[in-house]
Amino acid sequence: MKIAVMTDSTSYIPQLYLDENNIRVVPLSITLENGENHKENESITADEFYSILATSNSIPTTSQPAIGEMINAFEAYKAEGYTDVITVHLSSGISGAYQTSVQAAVMVEGINVHPIDSKIACFVEGALVIRAVDLIKEGKHIDEILEELEDMRQHTGAYLVVDDLKNLSKSGRITGAQAWIGNLLKMKPVLTFEDGLIVPYEKVRTKKKALKLIEDKAIELSNEFETSTIIIIGGDNKEESHSIFNELKQKYPEKNIIFSEFGPVISSHLGLGSFGIGVTNRKIELPDYHQNM
Repeated sequence: MKIAVMTDSTSYIPQLYLDENNIRVVPLSITLENGENHKENESITADEFYSILATSNSIPTTSQPAIGEMINAFEAYKAEGYTDVITVHLSSGISGAYQTSVQAAVMVEGINVHPIDSKIACFVEGALVIRAVDLIKEGKHIDEILEELEDMRQHTGAYLVVDDLKNLSKSGRITGAQAWIGNLLKMKPVLTFEDGLIVPYEKVRTKKKALKLIEDKAIELSNEFETSTIIIIGGDNKEESHSIFNELKQKYPEKNIIFSEFGPVISSHLGLGSFGIGVTNRKIELPDYHQNM
C-alpha cells in the first residue's frame, strides 16, 4: 500500500512542505472585476489580490477546481505507483470542491480515492492534510488514517472577525438580512463554522472586543483537548495579525500556536480587514520555514 495526500488551494499550506511531501494542489479560480481569471496561488498572490480588492468596485467571483484537473492529479499518482490518495477539501457548505472530487474519484480506475470534506477552510483545513502525512509516515493503514482524520474533523473549529458582511452576503455565503443588520448597527460581526457553513456567532461593538472574544473562545476550545493546535489566520492587516500571534505565543507558551494567512479565494468572501483563529485537537507541526516571520 502506497498512500498519497492532495488538497485544494484554500488549505494554504507552505509550498516547500507541499513539494517535500509530493502533495498535489488543485486550484480554485478567481475572476476579477476586469474579467481576468486567475488560478489561486499560481497567477495571483494574496498581497496582489489585497491591492486589487482595495480599489475594486465589485466583489470578485470564485469557482471550484475543474474536474479535469482532479482527474489528472489522481492519474498522476496512479502512474507513480500509489494505491490510495486522500484528498482534503474546502467545506462543502461554501464550495463545490469536495463534490467535484467525489465525482472525479469514480472516473479514475486503478487507484482508491478517499475525498474528505474538511467542513472548514484555510490552514485549519490544511491541518488535516499535515496530519494525514504524519500518519502515513508512521506507517498507519488507510483505515486508521481515515478514522483519525474523521475524529480530528469533529474536534476542529474556527472563529472569524470581519469588518462587515458585504462580501459574504453578495457571494451568498451568509444571508443578506444578517449583513444588513450587522452593517446598520455598525457592529463587528463574529462568525463561526457550523456544520460546514459560515454562521453568525455574535455581534460586538468594536473590533478590539471582537478580537478579544475569538481569542478567548479559541483558548477555551483548546483547553477542552488534551492536545491541541491554535492556528492564527491573518489577512491584509499584517501588523495586527502578527501582533496577535506574538502576544498569544508569549501569553500561552504551553500552547502549540502557528501562523497562517488567508489567500485570494477566502479573502474575496471575507473582505479586507478579516482575521481568524482555528483550533484542532491534534498537535500540528511544520518545519521552521513556516514560522520565520
